[in-house]
Amino acid sequence: MEHLISNLARYFQWRQQSNNAVGDDMSIRSRRTARMLPYLFCLLLAASYACDAQLLVTYGSKGVDRLTYNGTVLADASRFQQDQIHVGHMKLTDGSGRVLTADGWGETNQGTKWDAASKTEIYNFRWGTIKIQFSQKSDALEINISESNRPNSGVIFDGASVYPLTLHFPTLPRGFVNANYPQGTSNTSAPSVTVADFGTGQVVDVAPDASKPLYSMLWPTGTGDAAYSVLVSTTTPDGLPEFYPRHDRPVLPGQTDSFRIALRFAPHGVAASTLASDAYSNWSRQYPAEIKWTDRRVIGTAYLASSPKVDQPADAMDGANPRHYLGSGMDLRTPEGQRLFQSRILAKAGEIVRNLRKLNAQGVITWDIEGQQYPQNTSYVCAPDQIAKAAPEMESVVMDTTPPYVGKKLDDAYFSIIRDAGFRVGVCVRPQRFTLLPGGGAQQVQLSEKDAEADMLRKIRYAHDRWGATLFYLDSTVEQNGRPLDAGMFQRLAAAFPDSLLIPEQSTPRHYAYTAPLKSFLFHNETATNADIRTYYPDAFSCILVNDSDAKRLLQSRAALVAAVAAGDILMAHADYWDPANTRIVAMYGSAGRSPGGQDHDAKRLRGSVENSVGGSGSPVPLVEPALQAVKSSHHNVATSE
Repeated sequence: MEHLISNLARYFQWRQQSNNAVGDDMSIRSRRTARMLPYLFCLLLAASYACDAQLLVTYGSKGVDRLTYNGTVLADASRFQQDQIHVGHMKLTDGSGRVLTADGWGETNQGTKWDAASKTEIYNFRWGTIKIQFSQKSDALEINISESNRPNSGVIFDGASVYPLTLHFPTLPRGFVNANYPQGTSNTSAPSVTVADFGTGQVVDVAPDASKPLYSMLWPTGTGDAAYSVLVSTTTPDGLPEFYPRHDRPVLPGQTDSFRIALRFAPHGVAASTLASDAYSNWSRQYPAEIKWTDRRVIGTAYLASSPKVDQPADAMDGANPRHYLGSGMDLRTPEGQRLFQSRILAKAGEIVRNLRKLNAQGVITWDIEGQQYPQNTSYVCAPDQIAKAAPEMESVVMDTTPPYVGKKLDDAYFSIIRDAGFRVGVCVRPQRFTLLPGGGAQQVQLSEKDAEADMLRKIRYAHDRWGATLFYLDSTVEQNGRPLDAGMFQRLAAAFPDSLLIPEQSTPRHYAYTAPLKSFLFHNETATNADIRTYYPDAFSCILVNDSDAKRLLQSRAALVAAVAAGDILMAHADYWDPANTRIVAMYGSAGRSPGGQDHDAKRLRGSVENSVGGSGSPVPLVEPALQAVKSSHHNVATSE
């Protein structure tokens, strides 16, 4: 502002001198005035811009002293001296990778200094420096941080947690459900944009650069009120909840790493996409969307079995039908029972085909081709490559000697009936390893990320190459601590099967670049892909599980679900039987303007001769017909998430 006033004074001084000049030619004066007008306009524009700013920041002897926006005091170091700049957890390692515990705390240093001229706090350490600089640009406070490792330090600086200031909101910001929860994320899983709407205004914590890992968060102070420290960290902060990703940002000897965040203040109602457009565009360039899936029709769900209620050896519960396929009344230990079982499975495939046609679906995922011998959390085996061991009855050769079943195994015949009718088929896959136990039980063994990726790759390849599966529901896509598996894993899996759609149960925003994550209307009342995700991934879409939802809930959320379908989301509905909700789902697609018959080229390629498996009228082949009535009595609602 002082610079602006000085320039204005110079201009008016020049005008006075020009007017007093003797014999000054009027045309020359006019030309001079014309040349100065753009300069004057810029000065006035700058003055207007400065006057419009509602953010007021003053500085003390160690960073921000006071910060107000639109008259609301958000920072006041005179009242809260603990809010001043501090550096917390640091991580350094030696040449062998050993963490140096003596260098683990930033406030243990060789001195700090506040440079008032550049508004920079400088921390000195034996290995180098950390500098925190403030710069105001209208209603944005930018914080520039540099971490320098001396050439001869002999250590690798892996990162530090820097707390430049603390914001005391007048009330808990909108969407912050608990004052003790951190807000924000690592930019490796989502754009680093955190919105805090505090009623009289809002602040958006933005880290625009996505090229290197960085935590930029609002960290609760632990006082129980609406106070949050601004946290910028290049290493995993102390106390970070387990479901956040972990990473460092190493600085080698002789190197300097610099990065920036911005606190952008605005009135209530200004969209985050406006305030953080640079962060969103940088994110999509760093992690571009690679998924290309044009078919957004319904995906059917099919459950061939039901899980037991208690964990005990299967033979003690049901030796006749240990995998609980398609209801009771079958003893698979006898030839008659095996024949009835096969006929029911084939009848179910024919029924699925008819329901897929009525739904105008693109295909169906069979959750439990291996049956459900064990209770949750092991009920869904999701290991198609182990089907011979997990469910040997599905590997039996079909007894029907009429075409097209001659010589086929039951599972092959089941999938071929659906696939040859022109529909995609799919199965459930887990990143855990299904393991049978000596006592007759089983468990899903948690794997390392590397082994989990290899395990899913093998399972997907088996179902893809044997059954032509191209739809994969990926169940329980988390590490043992509940953290979603890294999106890069799914990027590689999707690249290995470009003709397939991956639907992970748990995800981060980055997963939308490669997959269509699950949204559960059934369990969590989720109705659509989050709007902010489409800010950086315009074609992102989710698969929304609506099967088993009652009519009242569907009616209450009809408008939201129709809007989701119109925007490109996919609804998942029962294809194993005609659920009354299916009629409403078909109507939703009609209301959303999703015209029937919009198949992609792969679905057309898969369409074969329906008459080989199902009669032209949709009737099953002879062996299947007698079992239809028995199958109809076995319908059940199934909880599909563990």
